[in-house]
Amino acid sequence: MSNALAIATVTEALRNLLTQYIDLAGVSGAWVSTVSPDAPASQLAIPGINIFLYQITPNAALRNADLPTRAQDGTLLRKPQAAIDLHYLLTFYGEYATLEPQRLLGAATLALHASPVLTPSLIQSVEASNPFLAGSNLDAQTEQIRFNPVVFSLEELSKLWSFLLKIDYVLSTAYVAHVVLIEDDVTVPPPPLPALSYNLGVQTMRQPVITQVSAASPADAPIHAGSNIILRGRNLAAPSGAATQVLIGGVAQTPVAIGPTSITLALPGNLAAGPQTAQVMQPLLLGVPPVLHPGTGGASGIAAFVLHPTIASGSPPGNPAISVIPAFGSPPSPALAVTVSPTVQAGQRVLLQLLQPPKSPPAAASTRLFDGGTLTAASDTVTVPIPGLPSGTYAVQVLVDGAESPLQFGPGGVPIAPLVSV
Repeated sequence: MSNALAIATVTEALRNLLTQYIDLAGVSGAWVSTVSPDAPASQLAIPGINIFLYQITPNAALRNADLPTRAQDGTLLRKPQAAIDLHYLLTFYGEYATLEPQRLLGAATLALHASPVLTPSLIQSVEASNPFLAGSNLDAQTEQIRFNPVVFSLEELSKLWSFLLKIDYVLSTAYVAHVVLIEDDVTVPPPPLPALSYNLGVQTMRQPVITQVSAASPADAPIHAGSNIILRGRNLAAPSGAATQVLIGGVAQTPVAIGPTSITLALPGNLAAGPQTAQVMQPLLLGVPPVLHPGTGGASGIAAFVLHPTIASGSPPGNPAISVIPAFGSPPSPALAVTVSPTVQAGQRVLLQLLQPPKSPPAAASTRLFDGGTLTAASDTVTVPIPGLPSGTYAVQVLVDGAESPLQFGPGGVPIAPLVSV
Protein backbone atom coordinates (compact mmCIF):
# COMPACT_ATOMS: atom_id res chain seq x y z
CA MET A 1 0.00 0.00 0.00
CA SER A 2 1.19 3.55 -0.74
CA ASN A 3 2.85 5.60 1.98
CA ALA A 4 3.61 9.27 2.69
CA LEU A 5 5.37 9.63 -0.70
CA ALA A 6 2.16 8.88 -2.58
CA ILE A 7 1.05 12.50 -3.12
CA ALA A 8 4.37 13.56 -4.63
CA THR A 9 4.42 10.39 -6.75
CA VAL A 10 1.01 11.19 -8.25
CA THR A 11 2.15 14.72 -9.13
CA GLU A 12 5.32 13.45 -10.78
CA ALA A 13 3.39 10.72 -12.64
CA LEU A 14 0.98 13.35 -13.96
CA ARG A 15 3.94 15.46 -15.13
CA ASN A 16 5.39 12.38 -16.87
CA LEU A 17 2.04 11.61 -18.55
CA LEU A 18 1.62 15.15 -19.90
CA THR A 19 5.22 15.16 -21.13
CA GLN A 20 4.44 12.11 -23.31
CA TYR A 21 1.64 14.02 -25.08
CA ILE A 22 3.03 17.56 -25.15
CA ASP A 23 4.66 17.12 -28.57
CA LEU A 24 1.18 16.75 -30.09
CA ALA A 25 0.69 20.51 -29.52
CA GLY A 26 3.52 21.28 -31.94
CA VAL A 27 4.98 23.95 -29.65
CA SER A 28 8.76 24.07 -29.94
CA GLY A 29 10.61 23.81 -26.62
CA ALA A 30 7.48 23.16 -24.55
CA TRP A 31 7.92 21.33 -21.25
CA VAL A 32 5.99 20.61 -18.00
CA SER A 33 6.72 22.30 -14.65
CA THR A 34 5.33 21.63 -11.16
CA VAL A 35 5.51 24.98 -9.36
CA SER A 36 2.98 27.55 -8.13
CA PRO A 37 1.57 29.72 -10.94
CA ASP A 38 2.86 32.80 -9.09
CA ALA A 39 6.44 31.47 -9.08
CA PRO A 40 9.15 33.43 -10.96
CA ALA A 41 8.94 33.13 -14.74
CA SER A 42 12.31 31.35 -14.81
CA GLN A 43 10.73 28.39 -12.95
CA LEU A 44 7.58 28.14 -15.07
CA ALA A 45 7.27 26.13 -18.28
CA ILE A 46 7.13 28.99 -20.76
CA PRO A 47 6.10 27.72 -23.22
CA GLY A 48 4.53 24.66 -21.65
CA ILE A 49 2.17 23.32 -19.00
CA ASN A 50 2.39 23.91 -15.26
CA ILE A 51 0.91 21.52 -12.68
CA PHE A 52 -0.17 23.01 -9.32
CA LEU A 53 -1.65 20.93 -6.47
CA TYR A 54 -3.90 23.53 -4.82
CA GLN A 55 -6.13 21.40 -2.55
CA ILE A 56 -6.66 17.96 -1.04
CA THR A 57 -10.00 16.68 0.27
CA PRO A 58 -11.11 13.48 2.07
CA ASN A 59 -12.51 10.89 -0.29
CA ALA A 60 -16.20 10.60 0.59
CA ALA A 61 -16.47 6.89 -0.27
CA LEU A 62 -13.41 5.58 1.59
CA ARG A 63 -12.66 8.12 4.33
CA ASN A 64 -13.93 5.78 7.08
CA ALA A 65 -12.98 2.46 5.50
CA ASP A 66 -10.22 1.84 8.06
CA LEU A 67 -12.49 1.75 11.13
CA PRO A 68 -11.95 -0.15 13.34
CA THR A 69 -8.24 -0.87 13.11
CA ARG A 70 -8.09 -3.43 15.94
CA ALA A 71 -10.17 -6.40 17.04
CA GLN A 72 -11.69 -6.71 20.52
CA ASP A 73 -8.65 -8.62 21.74
CA GLY A 74 -6.31 -5.85 20.54
CA THR A 75 -5.10 -7.68 17.43
CA LEU A 76 -4.22 -5.30 14.60
CA LEU A 77 -6.76 -5.72 11.80
CA ARG A 78 -5.24 -3.18 9.41
CA LYS A 79 -3.02 -0.15 9.51
CA PRO A 80 -4.63 3.30 9.72
CA GLN A 81 -5.42 4.53 6.23
CA ALA A 82 -6.08 8.03 4.88
CA ALA A 83 -8.20 8.25 1.72
CA ILE A 84 -7.80 11.58 -0.11
CA ASP A 85 -8.47 13.23 -3.46
CA LEU A 86 -5.91 15.57 -5.08
CA HIS A 87 -7.06 18.73 -6.87
CA TYR A 88 -4.74 20.03 -9.62
CA LEU A 89 -4.74 23.28 -11.56
CA LEU A 90 -3.15 23.04 -15.02
CA THR A 91 -1.98 26.34 -16.55
CA PHE A 92 -0.80 26.82 -20.11
CA TYR A 93 1.85 29.29 -21.31
CA GLY A 94 3.02 30.35 -24.77
CA GLU A 95 2.56 32.82 -27.59
CA TYR A 96 -1.09 33.89 -27.88
CA ALA A 97 -0.49 35.07 -31.44
CA THR A 98 -0.06 31.44 -32.54
CA LEU A 99 -2.51 30.08 -29.93
CA GLU A 100 0.19 28.04 -28.18
CA PRO A 101 -1.67 27.93 -24.81
CA GLN A 102 -4.77 26.55 -26.49
CA ARG A 103 -2.75 23.95 -28.41
CA LEU A 104 -1.13 22.84 -25.15
CA LEU A 105 -4.57 22.69 -23.52
CA GLY A 106 -5.74 20.38 -26.30
CA ALA A 107 -2.74 18.07 -25.78
CA ALA A 108 -3.38 17.91 -22.00
CA THR A 109 -7.09 17.25 -22.51
CA LEU A 110 -6.29 14.40 -24.92
CA ALA A 111 -3.69 12.94 -22.53
CA LEU A 112 -6.04 12.82 -19.53
CA HIS A 113 -8.94 11.54 -21.63
CA ALA A 114 -6.96 8.83 -23.41
CA SER A 115 -5.02 7.78 -20.28
CA PRO A 116 -7.19 8.79 -17.30
CA VAL A 117 -5.72 6.08 -15.03
CA LEU A 118 -2.17 5.94 -13.67
CA THR A 119 -0.89 2.50 -14.62
CA PRO A 120 1.49 0.54 -12.34
CA SER A 121 4.15 0.60 -15.10
CA LEU A 122 4.05 4.41 -15.30
CA ILE A 123 4.29 4.70 -11.51
CA GLN A 124 7.22 2.25 -11.39
CA SER A 125 8.99 4.26 -14.09
CA VAL A 126 8.53 7.46 -12.07
CA GLU A 127 9.87 5.82 -8.90
CA ALA A 128 12.90 4.45 -10.76
CA SER A 129 13.80 7.79 -12.35
CA ASN A 130 13.35 9.86 -9.17
CA PRO A 131 15.34 8.52 -6.21
CA PHE A 132 13.46 10.79 -3.78
CA LEU A 133 10.25 8.86 -4.64
CA ALA A 134 11.73 5.37 -4.35
CA GLY A 135 9.64 3.08 -2.15
CA SER A 136 6.40 5.02 -2.38
CA ASN A 137 4.61 1.72 -3.20
CA LEU A 138 1.92 3.64 -5.09
CA ASP A 139 1.93 0.95 -7.78
CA ALA A 140 0.76 -1.59 -5.13
CA GLN A 141 -2.33 0.45 -4.18
CA THR A 142 -5.52 -1.60 -4.52
CA GLU A 143 -7.53 1.34 -5.91
CA GLN A 144 -6.41 2.78 -9.25
CA ILE A 145 -5.90 6.54 -9.43
CA ARG A 146 -8.17 8.20 -11.99
CA PHE A 147 -8.20 11.81 -13.25
CA ASN A 148 -11.52 13.55 -13.80
CA PRO A 149 -12.03 17.12 -15.06
CA VAL A 150 -13.47 19.70 -12.64
CA VAL A 151 -16.13 22.06 -13.92
CA PHE A 152 -15.48 25.50 -12.46
CA SER A 153 -18.02 28.31 -12.73
CA LEU A 154 -16.69 31.72 -13.68
CA GLU A 155 -17.10 32.87 -10.07
CA GLU A 156 -15.18 29.87 -8.66
CA LEU A 157 -12.37 30.31 -11.15
CA SER A 158 -12.22 34.02 -10.36
CA LYS A 159 -11.93 33.33 -6.62
CA LEU A 160 -9.16 30.79 -7.19
CA TRP A 161 -7.05 33.27 -9.11
CA SER A 162 -7.83 36.43 -7.15
CA PHE A 163 -7.68 35.09 -3.59
CA LEU A 164 -5.28 32.13 -3.81
CA LEU A 165 -2.83 33.12 -6.54
CA LYS A 166 -3.33 36.92 -6.69
CA ILE A 167 -1.81 37.18 -10.19
CA ASP A 168 -3.20 37.84 -13.63
CA TYR A 169 -5.29 35.03 -15.09
CA VAL A 170 -3.66 32.49 -17.39
CA LEU A 171 -5.54 29.94 -19.49
CA SER A 172 -6.18 27.05 -17.11
CA THR A 173 -8.23 23.98 -16.32
CA ALA A 174 -8.59 21.72 -13.27
CA TYR A 175 -8.56 17.99 -12.66
CA VAL A 176 -9.08 15.85 -9.56
CA ALA A 177 -7.16 12.62 -8.92
CA HIS A 178 -8.99 10.09 -6.78
CA VAL A 179 -8.44 8.08 -4.73
CA VAL A 180 -5.00 8.10 -3.00
CA LEU A 181 -4.71 5.72 -0.04
CA ILE A 182 -1.91 6.52 2.40
CA GLU A 183 -0.86 3.97 5.02
CA ASP A 184 1.89 3.76 7.62
CA ASP A 185 4.68 1.57 6.20
CA VAL A 186 6.52 1.00 9.48
CA THR A 187 6.58 -2.39 11.16
CA VAL A 188 3.40 -3.66 12.78
CA PRO A 189 2.99 -1.89 16.14
CA PRO A 190 2.85 -4.01 19.29
CA PRO A 191 -0.55 -4.96 20.67
CA PRO A 192 -2.10 -2.59 23.21
CA LEU A 193 -1.45 -3.12 26.89
CA PRO A 194 -3.99 -5.43 28.53
CA ALA A 195 -6.48 -4.09 31.04
CA LEU A 196 -5.33 -4.93 34.59
CA SER A 197 -8.78 -4.75 36.10
CA TYR A 198 -12.39 -4.07 35.25
CA ASN A 199 -14.80 -1.91 37.21
CA LEU A 200 -18.29 -2.46 35.84
CA GLY A 201 -21.56 -1.31 37.37
CA VAL A 202 -25.23 -1.46 36.51
CA GLN A 203 -27.71 1.23 37.50
CA THR A 204 -31.40 1.71 36.80
CA MET A 205 -32.48 5.00 35.27
CA ARG A 206 -34.34 6.94 37.99
CA GLN A 207 -35.01 10.52 37.02
CA PRO A 208 -35.40 12.91 39.96
CA VAL A 209 -38.58 14.99 39.91
CA ILE A 210 -39.22 18.29 41.74
CA THR A 211 -42.91 18.96 42.48
CA GLN A 212 -42.64 21.89 44.92
CA VAL A 213 -40.18 24.48 46.21
CA SER A 214 -41.11 26.21 49.47
CA ALA A 215 -39.64 27.83 52.54
CA ALA A 216 -38.47 25.38 55.20
CA SER A 217 -40.64 26.81 58.01
CA PRO A 218 -43.39 27.68 57.70
CA ALA A 219 -44.03 26.20 54.27
CA ASP A 220 -46.21 29.14 53.12
CA ALA A 221 -43.73 31.82 54.20
CA PRO A 222 -41.99 33.98 51.59
CA ILE A 223 -38.54 32.79 50.51
CA HIS A 224 -35.71 35.21 51.32
CA ALA A 225 -31.98 35.24 50.56
CA GLY A 226 -30.02 33.15 53.06
CA SER A 227 -33.08 31.25 54.29
CA ASN A 228 -33.61 27.50 54.06
CA ILE A 229 -35.83 26.03 51.37
CA ILE A 230 -37.21 22.53 50.83
CA LEU A 231 -37.40 20.81 47.45
CA ARG A 232 -40.15 18.19 47.46
CA GLY A 233 -40.64 15.46 44.88
CA ARG A 234 -39.52 11.90 44.21
CA ASN A 235 -36.26 10.07 43.49
CA LEU A 236 -34.36 13.02 44.98
CA ALA A 237 -31.79 10.86 46.80
CA ALA A 238 -29.19 9.55 44.36
CA PRO A 239 -28.79 5.76 44.04
CA SER A 240 -25.57 3.99 44.91
CA GLY A 241 -22.71 5.09 42.67
CA ALA A 242 -24.06 8.60 42.17
CA ALA A 243 -24.26 11.87 44.10
CA THR A 244 -26.98 14.48 44.55
CA GLN A 245 -26.30 18.07 43.55
CA VAL A 246 -28.69 21.01 43.64
CA LEU A 247 -28.29 23.88 41.17
CA ILE A 248 -29.78 27.24 42.19
CA GLY A 249 -29.75 29.59 39.24
CA GLY A 250 -27.34 27.16 37.52
CA VAL A 251 -24.80 27.27 40.40
CA ALA A 252 -24.18 24.13 42.50
CA GLN A 253 -25.08 24.41 46.20
CA THR A 254 -24.47 21.97 49.07
CA PRO A 255 -27.72 20.52 50.52
CA VAL A 256 -28.27 20.48 54.29
CA ALA A 257 -30.24 17.22 54.20
CA ILE A 258 -31.15 14.80 51.41
CA GLY A 259 -34.03 12.32 51.44
CA PRO A 260 -35.94 10.33 48.82
CA THR A 261 -38.80 12.86 48.72
CA SER A 262 -37.24 16.09 50.03
CA ILE A 263 -34.01 18.09 50.02
CA THR A 264 -33.29 20.89 52.48
CA LEU A 265 -31.01 23.62 51.20
CA ALA A 266 -29.65 26.93 52.53
CA LEU A 267 -29.90 29.62 49.88
CA PRO A 268 -26.77 31.69 49.22
CA GLY A 269 -26.94 35.33 50.24
CA ASN A 270 -25.83 36.66 46.85
CA LEU A 271 -28.95 35.70 44.90
CA ALA A 272 -30.89 38.52 43.26
CA ALA A 273 -34.53 39.05 44.15
CA GLY A 274 -37.07 37.85 41.62
CA PRO A 275 -37.68 34.55 39.80
CA GLN A 276 -35.07 31.83 40.50
CA THR A 277 -34.66 28.21 39.41
CA ALA A 278 -33.79 24.96 41.16
CA GLN A 279 -32.63 21.71 39.57
CA VAL A 280 -31.47 18.38 40.98
CA MET A 281 -28.52 16.67 39.28
CA GLN A 282 -27.30 13.15 40.07
CA PRO A 283 -23.88 12.72 38.34
CA LEU A 284 -22.24 9.30 38.48
CA LEU A 285 -19.17 8.46 40.54
CA LEU A 286 -16.79 6.74 38.12
CA GLY A 287 -13.18 5.58 38.25
CA VAL A 288 -10.79 4.56 41.01
CA PRO A 289 -10.96 6.51 43.24
CA PRO A 290 -14.53 7.50 42.36
CA VAL A 291 -14.81 10.96 40.80
CA LEU A 292 -17.97 12.85 39.87
CA HIS A 293 -18.52 13.01 36.11
CA PRO A 294 -20.81 15.94 35.17
CA GLY A 295 -23.20 15.21 32.35
CA THR A 296 -23.82 11.61 33.46
CA GLY A 297 -26.68 10.21 35.54
CA GLY A 298 -30.15 11.70 35.91
CA ALA A 299 -31.37 15.29 36.06
CA SER A 300 -34.68 16.81 37.08
CA GLY A 301 -36.54 19.44 35.20
CA ILE A 302 -36.18 23.06 36.28
CA ALA A 303 -38.48 24.21 39.11
CA ALA A 304 -39.13 27.93 39.57
CA PHE A 305 -39.55 29.87 42.81
CA VAL A 306 -39.63 33.54 43.78
CA LEU A 307 -36.97 35.10 45.98
CA HIS A 308 -38.59 37.99 47.84
CA PRO A 309 -36.72 41.15 48.81
CA THR A 310 -36.94 42.49 52.37
CA ILE A 311 -36.84 46.04 53.66
CA ALA A 312 -33.84 46.44 55.96
CA SER A 313 -34.02 47.68 59.55
CA GLY A 314 -33.14 51.31 60.10
CA SER A 315 -32.48 53.58 63.07
CA PRO A 316 -33.69 53.43 65.76
CA PRO A 317 -33.75 49.59 65.73
CA GLY A 318 -37.10 48.14 64.81
CA ASN A 319 -37.94 50.88 62.34
CA PRO A 320 -37.69 50.21 58.59
CA ALA A 321 -34.86 51.83 56.61
CA ILE A 322 -37.21 54.17 54.74
CA SER A 323 -36.65 57.90 54.46
CA VAL A 324 -38.65 60.68 52.81
CA ILE A 325 -36.77 62.94 50.36
CA PRO A 326 -38.68 66.23 49.95
CA ALA A 327 -37.21 67.08 46.53
CA PHE A 328 -35.72 64.50 44.15
CA GLY A 329 -34.97 64.51 40.44
CA SER A 330 -35.85 67.06 37.80
CA PRO A 331 -38.38 68.50 38.06
CA PRO A 332 -38.07 67.95 41.82
CA SER A 333 -40.76 65.89 43.55
CA PRO A 334 -41.05 63.97 46.82
CA ALA A 335 -39.47 60.52 46.85
CA LEU A 336 -38.93 57.57 49.15
CA ALA A 337 -35.49 56.01 49.64
CA VAL A 338 -35.76 52.37 50.73
CA THR A 339 -32.88 50.08 51.73
CA VAL A 340 -33.56 46.49 50.66
CA SER A 341 -31.92 43.10 50.81
CA PRO A 342 -30.60 41.50 48.67
CA THR A 343 -28.91 44.18 46.59
CA VAL A 344 -30.91 45.14 43.51
CA GLN A 345 -28.83 44.33 40.44
CA ALA A 346 -28.36 46.42 37.32
CA GLY A 347 -31.12 45.71 34.83
CA GLN A 348 -33.75 44.90 37.48
CA ARG A 349 -36.97 46.91 37.56
CA VAL A 350 -38.21 48.39 40.83
CA LEU A 351 -41.80 49.32 41.75
CA LEU A 352 -42.98 50.91 45.00
CA GLN A 353 -46.42 49.99 46.32
CA LEU A 354 -47.94 52.11 49.08
CA LEU A 355 -51.02 50.89 50.93
CA GLN A 356 -52.99 53.28 53.15
CA PRO A 357 -54.70 51.31 55.96
CA PRO A 358 -58.48 51.90 56.17
CA LYS A 359 -59.84 53.99 59.03
CA SER A 360 -62.65 51.53 59.65
CA PRO A 361 -61.84 47.83 59.00
CA PRO A 362 -62.78 45.66 57.20
CA ALA A 363 -62.78 48.25 54.44
CA ALA A 364 -60.02 47.66 51.84
CA ALA A 365 -56.77 49.59 51.94
CA SER A 366 -56.21 52.10 49.16
CA THR A 367 -53.21 51.23 46.98
CA ARG A 368 -50.87 53.45 44.99
CA LEU A 369 -48.11 52.16 42.68
CA PHE A 370 -45.01 54.16 41.66
CA ASP A 371 -42.41 53.14 39.07
CA GLY A 372 -38.76 53.35 40.11
CA GLY A 373 -37.55 52.30 36.65
CA THR A 374 -34.73 49.93 35.72
CA LEU A 375 -31.49 50.27 37.64
CA THR A 376 -28.34 51.03 35.68
CA ALA A 377 -26.04 50.05 38.58
CA ALA A 378 -26.38 47.64 41.49
CA SER A 379 -27.55 49.25 44.73
CA ASP A 380 -29.09 48.24 48.06
CA THR A 381 -31.00 51.54 48.28
CA VAL A 382 -33.69 52.39 45.75
CA THR A 383 -35.13 55.88 45.40
CA VAL A 384 -38.61 56.13 43.89
CA PRO A 385 -40.41 59.43 43.15
CA ILE A 386 -43.91 59.70 44.69
CA PRO A 387 -45.41 62.75 42.95
CA GLY A 388 -48.92 63.71 44.00
CA LEU A 389 -49.06 61.38 47.01
CA PRO A 390 -51.41 62.77 49.70
CA SER A 391 -50.05 63.16 53.20
CA GLY A 392 -50.64 60.21 55.49
CA THR A 393 -49.24 56.96 56.83
CA TYR A 394 -48.62 54.14 54.36
CA ALA A 395 -47.52 50.52 54.45
CA VAL A 396 -44.56 50.06 52.07
CA GLN A 397 -43.87 47.22 49.65
CA VAL A 398 -40.93 47.10 47.24
CA LEU A 399 -41.32 44.99 44.09
CA VAL A 400 -38.12 43.84 42.35
CA ASP A 401 -38.80 42.14 39.01
CA GLY A 402 -42.29 41.39 40.33
CA ALA A 403 -41.15 39.86 43.65
CA GLU A 404 -42.67 41.87 46.52
CA SER A 405 -41.31 42.49 50.01
CA PRO A 406 -43.51 41.08 52.82
CA LEU A 407 -45.99 43.04 54.93
CA GLN A 408 -47.04 42.44 58.52
CA PHE A 409 -50.78 42.35 59.16
CA GLY A 410 -52.75 43.06 62.26
CA PRO A 411 -56.32 42.22 63.28
CA GLY A 412 -58.75 42.22 60.39
CA GLY A 413 -55.94 41.89 57.84
CA VAL A 414 -54.83 45.52 58.19
CA PRO A 415 -51.17 46.09 57.21
CA ILE A 416 -49.25 47.40 60.24
CA ALA A 417 -45.57 47.27 59.07
CA PRO A 418 -43.36 48.49 57.57
CA LEU A 419 -44.91 51.98 57.74
CA VAL A 420 -43.83 55.44 56.62
CA SER A 421 -45.41 58.84 57.27
CA VAL A 422 -45.40 61.25 54.37
